[in-house]
Amino acid sequence: MQFLKPVEVRLRQWRNRMAPWRYRGSAVHCPVCETDFSRFLPAGTGARYRENAVCPLCRARERDRLTWLFLQRNPQLFDKPLRLLHLAPEPRLADFFQRRAADGYVSADLMRRDVDLRLDVAALPLPDSCLDAIYCSHVLQDVPNDRAALAEFHRTLRPGGWAILNVPLHAEATCENDRPDNVRARFDSRPHEHLRQYGHDYLQRLEEAGFTASVTRPDELEPDAAQRSRLGINGSRTGYLHSVVKPG
Repeated sequence: MQFLKPVEVRLRQWRNRMAPWRYRGSAVHCPVCETDFSRFLPAGTGARYRENAVCPLCRARERDRLTWLFLQRNPQLFDKPLRLLHLAPEPRLADFFQRRAADGYVSADLMRRDVDLRLDVAALPLPDSCLDAIYCSHVLQDVPNDRAALAEFHRTLRPGGWAILNVPLHAEATCENDRPDNVRARFDSRPHEHLRQYGHDYLQRLEEAGFTASVTRPDELEPDAAQRSRLGINGSRTGYLHSVVKPG
């Protein structure tokens, strides 16, 4: 409810101020906010519960930390001005992209109001070849027609443009869920979630959409196992980073 939003903001600010003290230590390190802690927080429920997942300060999850490391180690992606579309924007990554893309940064979401555009990724209200980059993480599993969304990403990227299109990998081969994991109540206007489980054939799906695609594993970004553990990118839920380029 909107009238509770100021209270929520104040509680979040208080939590962030207390986090470095409450979780003081050096066992883990969040590369997103560059802060050490005694531990990361758990996340998820039921079968999706996992330890060592969320940064106590900036709330970055495993996948966000993996992306952050990838972006830090590939500065050539930002060698020139970009028009960058950020879907379902994560706060710290939004700050990062805004600094790099400046006036070319565009945030978007289907339901949220704190974005530049409200849109359906399967029908982007954008001209052909108008974007230099797209960042879309853990969204496509909730999109009824993900192939249409990939086609839209391909259409709106200019030749030579790049995208990071991460999804959770929970299956050997991609399969549609007969019953989504999160079915909303009739009065809830938000769409259902977890419409499919992606497998390692997701790379083929990206290539079928016309992209040149590649996969980056956590151990490729950080070969040292102890350091992966300290960064919180060693769990099975971290996943892989999927990046694509539109051939030009």
